[in-house]
Amino acid sequence: MLTALLALPATAGALTATGLLVRRAARDRLLYLIAWSVTLVGISLALIAMTLGLLLDFNGMLFRVLEIGAALLAPIWLALGMVELVARFVQIRFGAWLFACSYTLVAVVIALIDPIVGKFGDGLPKPGDVYGILPLLLIDGAHVVAVLALVACAVFTALLASRRDEEAAELLIPVALVALAGVLVVAGTRGLLPGALAVIALGGAAGLVWYGAMRTIPVYEDDEYDQDYDASGYDEPEYAPAPQAPEPRPAPAPVDRHGELRFPEPQHEAPRFADEAPPTSVDGPLLAPVPGPPGAPDLSAAHGQITVYTLLDGREDAFDRLADDLVRGARSEPDALILACHTVVNAPTQRILYRLFRDEASFTAHQRQPHLLRFLADSRSHVLATNVIDLRLGAAKIPPLPSARPGYPVP
Repeated sequence: MLTALLALPATAGALTATGLLVRRAARDRLLYLIAWSVTLVGISLALIAMTLGLLLDFNGMLFRVLEIGAALLAPIWLALGMVELVARFVQIRFGAWLFACSYTLVAVVIALIDPIVGKFGDGLPKPGDVYGILPLLLIDGAHVVAVLALVACAVFTALLASRRDEEAAELLIPVALVALAGVLVVAGTRGLLPGALAVIALGGAAGLVWYGAMRTIPVYEDDEYDQDYDASGYDEPEYAPAPQAPEPRPAPAPVDRHGELRFPEPQHEAPRFADEAPPTSVDGPLLAPVPGPPGAPDLSAAHGQITVYTLLDGREDAFDRLADDLVRGARSEPDALILACHTVVNAPTQRILYRLFRDEASFTAHQRQPHLLRFLADSRSHVLATNVIDLRLGAAKIPPLPSARPGYPVP
């Protein structure tokens, strides 16, 4: 009865975490979030079956749901999401998806149709006492593959972080949390823990997966964007303020040949426009900003970002193709002033992405555009390191927008 009472809040917590993560995965459409959503669905189904079995006694169907959800789906798709997040080679990620999908299909079919050979008792059934040899081999294989993948991803991330890779350093905590969740899933489904601890392990694993996923993506609350978060999925590094040039010393006042101070007569410029009054005093229109040409956009609130990418050797062409797609997609944004990807002379693996928008609201809206999210997700495997600098426009000469040029094709 104590185990059943523990299973109820664990199930409620897992269902809540699953709903939140599925919602986030549907919004951001990132593959590792989709994989981890499958993991949480499997854990939630297993906890539901565990709760019903402890309250109403286990049967064949509840036992199969428990094993398929927590022992097969959860570890395989947890490891798949980790590989998708950490791996920087497309071939590795593609191979992981191919293996996970095929292994899941075969293992689920066998786990559903293989006959039950043991009997159920009062507590949680152990797989070795109920299943035959083939389902047990598939469960063991899923656990071995998941543990090896999680350990390899954690070690790879730690090595990159030790080499001052900013992206890997930001992923250390989420990777550690998800790896710990994998340990809890394996321990809770192999019959190594008593019933109450197995329930706590699965509930804790669901919470760790959800929290680890939240550490890798931007947080939206009521469609408001967190301005402290960078769109690449990692916090921006802090920069020391640029040194300020010393203020020029005022020129000495002119004197005449007798040593007496003399002051020039005040000069007033002619009005720039017909309806503009001449300046009268230092407290009046003399200090007002000079208006630009008629029809020029107001760029006083322009907002943007510079991202410096260090690419992996041989990935320059692939990255440039993704950048071209991003630039084409940005042409549909009416408030985009400049969006360009620059190469660096004598540095073939360096790229500088420059984005400038009319104001902070338009830049925030740009951060949610599908073409930007697709670029950030697809370019991750080509990038060794990134450096992000926030911008607010000062003095500038901005050319007309492409859509405003005569004869320029509007996409």
